[in-house]
Amino acid sequence: MNKVDRIREKIAAGKLVKGFFLNMADPMVSEMAGYIGYDYVWIDAEHGPLDRQEIFHHIVAAQGAGCAAFVRVPGVDAKAMKAILDMGPDGIIFPFTNNAEVAKEAVRSCSYPDHGGVRGQGPIRAIRYGLIDEDEYIQTAYERVYKVMQIETLEGYENLDEIMEVNGIDSLFIGAADLGRSIKGQTGEKKYELPEVYDDICRRVRAKGLTLGAAIGATKEEAAKAMGKGIQWVVFGQDARVLADGLKRNFDELAEF
Repeated sequence: MNKVDRIREKIAAGKLVKGFFLNMADPMVSEMAGYIGYDYVWIDAEHGPLDRQEIFHHIVAAQGAGCAAFVRVPGVDAKAMKAILDMGPDGIIFPFTNNAEVAKEAVRSCSYPDHGGVRGQGPIRAIRYGLIDEDEYIQTAYERVYKVMQIETLEGYENLDEIMEVNGIDSLFIGAADLGRSIKGQTGEKKYELPEVYDDICRRVRAKGLTLGAAIGATKEEAAKAMGKGIQWVVFGQDARVLADGLKRNFDELAEF
């Protein structure tokens, strides 16, 4: 069973899928997350200063330590996606999925022409350097990649129904921080309130039968609240902040000396 199937199985069993957010270059972070027991790591190639080689090392480290590797890409770019997909990640997260056309392009970028996509053929690590039959991989590659669309703008929210109709989407993720700012807009006049929008997204995505993810605080209360809204997978904690918090607490112990 591949790691994507394990995540799907855990969601089907009603268990919360847990991930750790990272943008530091050192793959030891991903390896530690896997050893600790996280279900996946969120490798941030959108905001994080990660190059392709560093993304590759994170994928290898995470999977080698037993957890899935999700990569958040900067946007929908089929040419840039080829190299990342050929590294063999378990999921791709597409930020700012504002309409159905963006979602369609995202799905196509993850799919070979056999499945209506535009992905170029050249898997390397994705076929374990030739240990997996390439033709067999191509026939199953579509299901091997968990395709996540991030809803984080007013436009995305207002186009939610059309986005959810796009074939090939595995999950949606609520980007609450950017969504809240987008709702507020430049004038400061809110068209909607974030709590109501957040809950509405939860209801509609679950009614559609798609899986739903969100960021939460690292507390039992936050996890229970999220699950109560129908959220099935979460990301909590971020490498640089966890390190900074630990370093500060460590330093503060001796601050008086």
